[in-house]
Amino acid sequence: MATSITVIARLASGGYAYFQNADVSTGTAGEEILSSNATALLNQTPNVSAGQFLNNQTITHAVAVVSTQNAYTGSYLWCAIKDAQGKIVCPVQGGGGVTGELPALYKPVRMTTGMVIEGAWQAAADSATLYASLTVCTPTKCDIFFGQGSDSAAVELLNASGSTIGQSLQGSTSKAMWGVYPSPIGMNNQGAGVSALWITDSQGQLKGLVPPSDGGGGEAGLESSIPPVVMTPVMFTQNDSAYVATDT
Repeated sequence: MATSITVIARLASGGYAYFQNADVSTGTAGEEILSSNATALLNQTPNVSAGQFLNNQTITHAVAVVSTQNAYTGSYLWCAIKDAQGKIVCPVQGGGGVTGELPALYKPVRMTTGMVIEGAWQAAADSATLYASLTVCTPTKCDIFFGQGSDSAAVELLNASGSTIGQSLQGSTSKAMWGVYPSPIGMNNQGAGVSALWITDSQGQLKGLVPPSDGGGGEAGLESSIPPVVMTPVMFTQNDSAYVATDT
């Protein structure tokens, strides 16, 4: 039973581009999503990296749609446009198969050869051990942090390089944040965890709370698919940390 990730992009020119990977493995690492002609339904050249396909064109809006064949379980975990060195240029919001929005990117991105779009998903479940993701954008940098949930215990969220939120974003202030925990019944429905991802300083003082979406998976896909964006600013210092604690 395969799970696909589709990215629908709107361009500054007014045009559109369609990308799809029809069989993405579950996990936090993510896989590249290439141009698609949707089995010849669309007049596009398939199987081309995003930067080459849209060379010198600018993406202004985009959404990632996760769909599992004959099931509602595929949940968005993260999606991002990356440069040729693998650095996140701009994240792409997303959700499950019932996604019905085309949100503006945090910032417009001019695509060049070597840039790629990558995305990741996991199956929605009533589980305390799913991975949470926290996406943060500042005026100078965007990054994504992960942690595997644990019942009634705080787990620190780290980026793909193993850095904490303070190490990655020190000296900057958030302008947009969103979180995902793909449990359709909530990450804290038993009440002994925390119903949000949270950020603390070196003394453990609370600096921010990010209520997560479920990424769009779950029974009949009736949940809100696109993670809500938290705009309230958080200024990061080197010893700040972000956490998840579940109780499902």
